[in-house]
Amino acid sequence: MIKIMLISNMEKFLEKIQKCHGDVLLHLPDNTVCNLKNDHTALQILTMLHSTNKELDLSLTDVRDYGIIMDYMMSAAA
Repeated sequence: MIKIMLISNMEKFLEKIQKCHGDVLLHLPDNTVCNLKNDHTALQILTMLHSTNKELDLSLTDVRDYGIIMDYMMSAAA
């Protein structure tokens, strides 16, 4: 699982999610899971959680996608 504390550019982050090979799952505080790649409601929840500065818990179903998400995180930190 990946914990994200801050998304500095939501548009670029969503672009990275769409480039992922597998599913990008958002784990919600009530223990439900939403797929960010194909669920419009999940994207709205992501935006709402981001605006409250809550940490986000994501998991990826394809190991190749860790590099894509890490690339976003590294470029956001620069």
